[in-house]
Amino acid sequence: MMKPVTRRQFIGTTTLSLLGAAVMTSGGRRVFAAPATTPLQPVRFAVISDPHVDIRGVNKMKMSAHSIECLQHTVDDLNREEELAFVMVNGDLLQDGELENARVVRDALSVLKAPVFVISGNHDYRPANPKKLRQGFTYLSDGEFRKYFAGFGYDDSARRYYARQIVPGLRLIALDACLPAEEKKWGGRLPDEQLHWLDQELFSHSDQVNLVFMHHNFLPWSVDELRGGPKQWFCIDNAAEVRSVLEKNVQATPIAFSGHRHIGLHTRELNSVQYFALPSLNSHPMRYSIFTVTHEQLSWKTPMVGVSEATHLAARQALLQASWWRDQQYRESSPANDMAVLGFYENNDMIVGGRKLTRV
Repeated sequence: MMKPVTRRQFIGTTTLSLLGAAVMTSGGRRVFAAPATTPLQPVRFAVISDPHVDIRGVNKMKMSAHSIECLQHTVDDLNREEELAFVMVNGDLLQDGELENARVVRDALSVLKAPVFVISGNHDYRPANPKKLRQGFTYLSDGEFRKYFAGFGYDDSARRYYARQIVPGLRLIALDACLPAEEKKWGGRLPDEQLHWLDQELFSHSDQVNLVFMHHNFLPWSVDELRGGPKQWFCIDNAAEVRSVLEKNVQATPIAFSGHRHIGLHTRELNSVQYFALPSLNSHPMRYSIFTVTHEQLSWKTPMVGVSEATHLAARQALLQASWWRDQQYRESSPANDMAVLGFYENNDMIVGGRKLTRV
């Protein structure tokens, strides 16, 4: 078993590794005067992540028995929000790639008044591990998942990734780092094809703000997510390469969003790029996210899903009882450790907030 790492060691190790990646890539940076920006009035958009809808769900750490209710309440609440430019569903729409669950999700999303975009997570296609297959379900391949959600960002090209112009001055970029053939690994790796495409997209639209969405994480958010840790696969294998592309194109104001981690909203600025980890819809603290963006600032709120207090309390207790989801140094349950676990997962200081955006 890997020896637990202290928070001080985590901060030091992470800082050194990320700075190292920046130094190695500094010679390849494009250096030029920033182009004139395309005017951008404030744009509001919403993000739903990790709904894990399951028509036969059973509550564990994920409140699967309430997954449909969570999505439907969130859709209703988003329809009451004013002037949403779009809604992004940031992966893990399904429990494990079931067509029957996909029907429920598509029906729910079709009710949204704002345009809806979808990207695949590691639970959105037929599991490579046959032990995860359940009787009574029809399973989608990763390509069939994209075809089923054609019109929700995906088109007829069969490509796993896409870009869309939201309004003048604002673009959406969707990436897919999933590994459908991996039986045990739930992590990801962004293929070279997407890396090169991302570089060109950012370089070609450097006068705009570029929102970059991927289900998997661009960087670690806890000790356990460091390489070799029990949660290392929340972060993609070639995260340093992806970050270097974002940093090289910082004049394009890339803002990176990920899900997968099932934690309350976390954010970090690294080498002038803003990174966000987004909360799950059906595991504690059961939230979704609404952002407002301009060229100068990004602000947000993360409302709680509109289900009963009893459901929220059950989700909180389920998290505390799920030993794997607790970082190693807090694995043993105690009042102090429980508070530390809740503090990390809830991150209540970030329920609402804002960040100035750096433009080089």
